[in-house]
Amino acid sequence: MDEAGRGAVLGPLVVAGVAVSEEKEDLLWKYGARDSKSLSRNRRRKVLGALAKVGFRGRVVVIPPQAVDGASLTELELQAMAALIRFFRPASVILDPPVGPGAIARFVSALSQRTGFPETIFQAFPKADKKNAAVAAASILAKVVRDGYVVALRQRFGDFGWGYPGEARVQEFLCRWVAENQGLPEICRKRWRSAAKVAQRKLQDGL
Repeated sequence: MDEAGRGAVLGPLVVAGVAVSEEKEDLLWKYGARDSKSLSRNRRRKVLGALAKVGFRGRVVVIPPQAVDGASLTELELQAMAALIRFFRPASVILDPPVGPGAIARFVSALSQRTGFPETIFQAFPKADKKNAAVAAASILAKVVRDGYVVALRQRFGDFGWGYPGEARVQEFLCRWVAENQGLPEICRKRWRSAAKVAQRKLQDGL
């Protein structure tokens, strides 16, 4: 399991799971599974299509900005990963944890409690998408699905880049939207500091 969009200010957070038999896991590397951050968007789509030949099962949980405004990201990812585990009912679980090294044991314990699966089936370690083919495939799936949502949202709201606060297009979009609408758009994580600063600055400018 892995996620995409954790640091975005616009658009959803997507948590993905990939279920594959152990004998097919090495084939994921062969068909192009990699850390999704090392692949371009076009390449990720092509690799995901190639990975489908391996015969894995994939599933995603899409978390909208409104949910992110109402709970911590760690809690939301915990809920999403627990739902994926209950759906797949796997023999083992490997994940890139959304917490620091000191909190991994607590996160795994919480997953175990919420799913009823013993802690012994879990493997959680940083940069798992670089070290495990199934996690790499989940990382690619999460990013491809999130990119699809962003493309659809841009058709409705206009081009805001890919939703990350460091992007010039995101900053320009938020400034323009706040100036024209006196508030943040529904696709925005409103409690994000970067969004709140833009809103406050533009509203003060209008006084």
